[in-house]
Amino acid sequence: MDVGKYYSDPSRLMEITEYLKGRWVGLEGENRKWVRWEDNRPLIISKPEDVLRLLRKYHFIRPRSIYGTIEVFKTLEEKADIMEKYLENVISVTPFIDIDLIDEENLEKRYVYIVKTAKIIADYVKENSIEKCVYLAWSGAGIHVRFNEKCIDEPLKEYHPLDVGFSLIEYVLDVLKPRLIDAIRESGGIVKIENLVSMKRVFTAPLSLHRRLDRAVIFFKPRDLEVFRLEWSDPSSPRHDPDSWRIYEKGGLDELAYKAIRHVGIVRKHSLLDARATRLGVETREPIAVEKLTSGDVSEPGRFPVMALLQAARYYLLTGVLEKAKSFGLNRAIFYAWAKYYGPAKRGAAAYRPKGRIYGVKAIGELKHVEEVGEKLQVSLRGYFVMGGIEQRPEDFDRYVLRKFEEAGIKADEAWKAALEYVRRFPRAVLRDPQLFYKEVYEPVRDRFVEKVLKRKGGGNEGIMKWLGGGK
Repeated sequence: MDVGKYYSDPSRLMEITEYLKGRWVGLEGENRKWVRWEDNRPLIISKPEDVLRLLRKYHFIRPRSIYGTIEVFKTLEEKADIMEKYLENVISVTPFIDIDLIDEENLEKRYVYIVKTAKIIADYVKENSIEKCVYLAWSGAGIHVRFNEKCIDEPLKEYHPLDVGFSLIEYVLDVLKPRLIDAIRESGGIVKIENLVSMKRVFTAPLSLHRRLDRAVIFFKPRDLEVFRLEWSDPSSPRHDPDSWRIYEKGGLDELAYKAIRHVGIVRKHSLLDARATRLGVETREPIAVEKLTSGDVSEPGRFPVMALLQAARYYLLTGVLEKAKSFGLNRAIFYAWAKYYGPAKRGAAAYRPKGRIYGVKAIGELKHVEEVGEKLQVSLRGYFVMGGIEQRPEDFDRYVLRKFEEAGIKADEAWKAALEYVRRFPRAVLRDPQLFYKEVYEPVRDRFVEKVLKRKGGGNEGIMKWLGGGK
């Protein structure tokens, strides 16, 4: 479609501009290319003309989608305003729940499960008489339940807006968790629900185009879920309610916010919000245990994440394929965890089928049996490794491995650099032999990763930004 023509509509330009005032803006283009800075300053949109100007200026990335941070800032004039001055510069935060499809295929048939799930939250909103404080955003292939930041007043006098927003979403998801999990299972596991409140998180602006689909982002009130249709997001004539986010009740969320803070508490470090956040999917059992750090020192991340990280580094050094390395690392960590408790030595080879938590999603389609880096493995049609019928995706590695290092006070990029340098010291013959790798590479450091790997690292940062998804 003609993106420039779509955004040239004056009413769309005005809506985008008004919503993004005070927010750090991002433009996304082809192949997930981003622009977030202009002349070393945070990208902002302060008047309608800015939208078209920025689309023209950064035409080389073929911009399509327009985003803004969940934070509203006092000032956005220099990089320091969102870096060094972040804590004191944030005025408010828009808390939101993300309801999305794991796979956008057959959206026309599957979007009804998104709507059914959102209705559970809409009912809660109605029961608690906070309808004026909540609006929905159809993001193109899912729904954001956004809580109007202007409805939070008194708690901001005591707590940082980010802490209030995070706790509020955690509390709502915790209260509704049994019903939400039932909705996920009813969908066949194609729906996922997440608390994405974290520092400098972005979401789409109203009437922005979806990054890939020919769908417009539209806002509406929870009551309209009963009549919502996918056709509302048709960019040729989007049905968007401009009052949905403009009408609010000051202090309308205060009672809920205080209740949430008492129930959830405050996360010690803002950098740990993403690690602590609730994420509900088909494999959800009990909440993942999170160790609360009591000091500024780092702690051992645990054997499972250390195994996964080292196995990923092993695969990457042997093949050079980063995304599959993540899948491989998580897959092998699951295998060894299973083997310890349920392996053939204890129950017989015929009993081979992992039980309990397996991270990922159900693999759809025929599986292939392959032999790579000395291991016999199952691979999905998409090329990711499979354990117990569950596909281990790169994003599952980020969520269940890298987050454990973050929780332990270790930055993900530092953990990866250290692991890469450590594993590189061993001969390729050791890396290609699973048993030698386990005994010589993993065992000596499984309980002493900080001392023997992290604190002894030197340089070696090739592939780091690719590994972390371009830093986004």
